[in-house]
Amino acid sequence: MPITSSSRPWTSEAPPAEAAAVRQLLEHLSLAGARLSEAELDRVVVAVAGRPDLWEDLVVDDADERWWLVLYRTANFDVRLMAWETEQETEWHDHGGSSGAQAVCAGSLRGDYRAADHLGTETRILRAGAHGSFGPDHVHDVSHEVGHPAVSVHAYSPPLTVLTYYEQTAFGFVAKEILPDDRRVGRPAAETGGRTAGPAVDEPPPPRLAPADAIL
Repeated sequence: MPITSSSRPWTSEAPPAEAAAVRQLLEHLSLAGARLSEAELDRVVVAVAGRPDLWEDLVVDDADERWWLVLYRTANFDVRLMAWETEQETEWHDHGGSSGAQAVCAGSLRGDYRAADHLGTETRILRAGAHGSFGPDHVHDVSHEVGHPAVSVHAYSPPLTVLTYYEQTAFGFVAKEILPDDRRVGRPAAETGGRTAGPAVDEPPPPRLAPADAIL
């Protein structure tokens, strides 16, 4: 069923006008009320990335710390806007059991990801227009490639709560620490003008584009 404010409370760090417009856009996708599939997550990022008028004025180009903003969050998924500058990267991580999707809006990113044998790695250069999705066992390291800044839109279901970080060893990828998602990498919303723009979620969230041929 479509997301509605009465049945599905939501929050956003974007200013009220932009947040309401993002919510309206997502309502038209008629998304499931449960965990979103990888295909649904891909639809979300394609839809949001295709409407730069809703978010391009919110992007903060921070050369010191990787910046991101929660555009929309409800109980079953969230959507984030991210900016990337030279030498900024995520390090190897998974998404705490969440599935996800990503669309590159400007510039390009490098996506290194754990191969199917869980030992090796593969690499994609993700240029503007690239998009794709991944399941809950996906481990990757995303870094800036081109653009000042490079900009991307991400969606996760369930919403992110923790990230597991990994060390790549001769024996495969070994977990080294688990960090809560609220350990913001980049500026907190209070410093970027972001604010809550809808009724608070009444329960804590659970622990023209190119073809979707890029694994992100």
